[in-house]
Amino acid sequence: MSFQFNPDTLVPARPTGPGAALPRAVRQLRIEAAKAHGFAKPRAAALMAALARVLPQTGGAVFAAIEAWPGDLASDGVIFRLNAGLHALARGGREPGVLGALYRGGTMPSSFALEAALAQALDVHAGELLGWLAHPTQTNEVARVAGLVAALLELGRARALPCEVFELGASAGLNLNFPRYAVRIGKVNACASASAVTLAPGWRGGAAPGGSLCVTSARGVDLHPLDVAQAGDREKLAAYLWPGETMRAARLAAAIGIAEAHPPQVDTGLASAWLLRQFAQPQAEGVRRVVFHSMVLQYAGDRERAAIDQAFALAGARAEPDRPLARVSIEWRADRAAVELRIAQWDGAGERGEARLAALCHPYGEWIEWRGLT
Repeated sequence: MSFQFNPDTLVPARPTGPGAALPRAVRQLRIEAAKAHGFAKPRAAALMAALARVLPQTGGAVFAAIEAWPGDLASDGVIFRLNAGLHALARGGREPGVLGALYRGGTMPSSFALEAALAQALDVHAGELLGWLAHPTQTNEVARVAGLVAALLELGRARALPCEVFELGASAGLNLNFPRYAVRIGKVNACASASAVTLAPGWRGGAAPGGSLCVTSARGVDLHPLDVAQAGDREKLAAYLWPGETMRAARLAAAIGIAEAHPPQVDTGLASAWLLRQFAQPQAEGVRRVVFHSMVLQYAGDRERAAIDQAFALAGARAEPDRPLARVSIEWRADRAAVELRIAQWDGAGERGEARLAALCHPYGEWIEWRGLT
């Protein structure tokens, strides 16, 4: 059966009567389109705007699933999941034409062509797209780890100590290989002197922290970790990229190559329970224990977030000057208007776990607006 697209069936996704409200899918798509435009992602903005027009009219089961979503669409990354499903269709050759051009960075399709392609994909591949909606996102954007490197340098300014690093929501563990990446923080070159992965976020604000890093170990946890040794998991990571992001795609491929040669240690489990187990392990004298998470807490429920905080409180109460603990988070602010890099420290002396704002960050690590801790 061939799908026929009739543009006359599309009507503006607006209220049609007194008190009528926009569908929640449309509201969220418009928010995402505005964000993408603000971050100079025109292809992603065009995709979101076209979906906002098409989805209520021809989205069928996919539209119904989003409208009936039991949680918050933004916090659960529902639009990101839909994007991943569409990208997977393009990458897999099932929608190679217009969507293929959109995602590869080819000639930008017209609004009509994009709407027609989306209407067809939503109709013909509804089952596959619903499958993508059912699973949490797995972006594993390695550019964000530059924020962790900046935080480690900042922590080392007062006292340079070797660090053992734990990551919550580690996905495929690509961030755990950060000592093997060439990272430039302002004018400071950190980690590897040369690497297939180079991270050089635009630097704004205060002077970058200097110094050197020594990382003794890195380990992570994820509820559903991906394994880059599996072709299917590599494809999942690639599908979560936005349209036309060729530089991110190249960086991801390079990070996957490093991970294949140096497999990261990622355990399967609930972050709070895993964290308690790690904190129960002896901490060597003269080693700083650092826990890192980026764009993860939005996917955790209130109970899990509280359990994570409690794990830090218990471990922080045992911290000593020669066995300090730090938490580095890169997460959306509560109003989702900015991404904040915050650092908390415990050392059994003056540092008692106050989370201080050290920087504002681009959601995908393209720039860091530094404030520091002093």
